[in-house]
Amino acid sequence: MPRSLPCWALALGLFVLGGCRHIVPAPYARGQGPASGELLERTGAQLPALQVSRAKVVANRTLRGNLAFIAEAPGRFRGSVDVAGNELVTLAFHEQGYALRYKMDAFPAGFYEGPPSACAVEALLGISFDTGGLVDLVLGGAPVIEGPYEVLDQRWERRGGYERLTLANARFVQELRFGWVAGQWRVMGGQLWERVGGEKGRRLWTVEHVELQPEQGVYLPTKTRVSTPGRRRDDTVVINYKERDADPAFAKNRATSGGGGDEGGDDGNPWEDDGGWEDEAGWEDEAAADGGWEDEGGGAAGGGGAAGGGAADGGAAGGGGAADGGAADDEAGWEHEGGAADGGAAGGGVADGAGKGEPGSTPAEPKPAEPPKHAAKPKPAPKPAESLPIPPEFQLEPSGLTVRGDLCR
Repeated sequence: MPRSLPCWALALGLFVLGGCRHIVPAPYARGQGPASGELLERTGAQLPALQVSRAKVVANRTLRGNLAFIAEAPGRFRGSVDVAGNELVTLAFHEQGYALRYKMDAFPAGFYEGPPSACAVEALLGISFDTGGLVDLVLGGAPVIEGPYEVLDQRWERRGGYERLTLANARFVQELRFGWVAGQWRVMGGQLWERVGGEKGRRLWTVEHVELQPEQGVYLPTKTRVSTPGRRRDDTVVINYKERDADPAFAKNRATSGGGGDEGGDDGNPWEDDGGWEDEAGWEDEAAADGGWEDEGGGAAGGGGAAGGGAADGGAAGGGGAADGGAADDEAGWEHEGGAADGGAAGGGVADGAGKGEPGSTPAEPKPAEPPKHAAKPKPAPKPAESLPIPPEFQLEPSGLTVRGDLCR
């Protein structure tokens, strides 16, 4: 019996050490956390324009296609998904409206156009975002609910190493996560719930920026994962960026020509083919490699996707999502709510020391945190250049498709 005591002591010690290894201290002194306004500034577009000439988009672990897009803050976007060079869907939107070329079978194929709408974004990605929220997302930020809203809670989560900010307006509750990367706060993702009786209701979506990397003076994710509740499992879309230009020619040409409309981009075709949709027996185990976020209460598994509407009011709304296959529940991560000491799993696998100070140096002290449960001033929306003509790279033509009017009316 005495011989067994050292073994038990060793096992207990290993258990305790193993349970503590993911605890990350805050990069600021107690009571000196960042102000909520400082964090919210990081949710907007982190650069004025971006061209992604090659990206892989994976839906529900089984279908893969090619995505190419251009985006310009505050609200211009054009993106296309193709199969072996064959166009499936192309969406363009700007401050005056959207245009959609659709060749799949979820609704009648054809050409649709109308005022800016979240349902047009859903036709491209299977998840409904406000158009400005999608531009913020692909430019390194995150969608944020519409003001006025209040700050319900803000705290450092030691397990996972991120600052958690919880906001609420009359319709939604949103959680945002921020990592301390290269001496600055960077948005890592967020979740949105319906607000029911002052509490979290059904979860509408989860967004993750994975593996932030420096590029043109900002930090951009190598992958972006978006999920919504599906019928059995989460419907998930993962964008894996392969080639992108954070200083694209189309934006530079317009800047030097005073608002001209050259097609821009690099010398190659921004919608070039790189293979098609394919059945994947294994899926690249994106979740296992990066760590995902699970639902943090509020009815994660409800119904056949999150509800539409509300996107124009909340920065994004739930979407029907992609096919039934759903992303597996092993994309773990979103912990149950708790104190700072028992936060949860890491959010999004941020590279370069997210959530911790720079090695060998003392990080710059963030500003003191604002007290929770007070009215927060929403970030000012950039003024769209309504007086300027819409550049041709953000316009679409029917080109042989049946004109069907407004998909979102």
